Amino acid sequence: MSIENHHLKGFTEQDAGELTILVGDPGRVKLFAELLDSPKEIVNNREFICVTGLYQNTRISIASTGIGIGSTEIAVIELIQSGAKRLVRIGGCGAWQDHIQAGDIIMNHAMVRSQGMLSCYVPETYPASADPLLFNQIYRQFNQDDQIHTGIGLTAEGFYLSQGRDLNLFGQEEAQQVLSYWKKRQILNAEMETAVIYLLSALYRVPAANCLVAHVARSQDKWMSDADYQARHKYVAKTVIEAILQTK
Repeated sequence: MSIENHHLKGFTEQDAGELTILVGDPGRVKLFAELLDSPKEIVNNREFICVTGLYQNTRISIASTGIGIGSTEIAVIELIQSGAKRLVRIGGCGAWQDHIQAGDIIMNHAMVRSQGMLSCYVPETYPASADPLLFNQIYRQFNQDDQIHTGIGLTAEGFYLSQGRDLNLFGQEEAQQVLSYWKKRQILNAEMETAVIYLLSALYRVPAANCLVAHVARSQDKWMSDADYQARHKYVAKTVIEAILQTK
């Protein structure tokens, strides 16, 4: 299945781990690589950085997708065609429901997506959903006292108006309508990549899931500190890796 990549240049089937963690921020690759023994940078091109190393003698890969739909499509396709076996997105999101606090963990078993997103691949009625076995495997690895929420999220095509943020263009009311509409429909959170990962992974028959950290509680406009945010991500990454090791 391995092909020559146009963007993840040099990443081959020999580099792909039992798990590939997907992050939006290239800087987070280095943070998560601290969990690995003998991490080796395979790719450093534009927003794409890929590192592979060992965790308890199991090969693990970490790859950045950049922000949003286009670069995530590139990363997912080139990783899968280079032999990626499982994909788990670990990243940030905004919590939309009032009971979710900044710092809580959110796992989405399915995503609503902006109209027309990836319509060249699938119709709008095609679900963007996680692999149920991988999802459950990760969920069960967390402690009972972890603040973890499961449900449906929103993958938005932008950061501002499509996630209900006022731009001083159309007025606060229009931005609030976006937030209010999806809150009433029990959407837990919003981010910009997961639906792309779920759709493409389903087409390629590669298990995928996400495990996100709520960077902000939108109803309170309460944000995590950068230090706490990074520490929480690292804890999530370690937990996800250890969940995968349970199947070996």
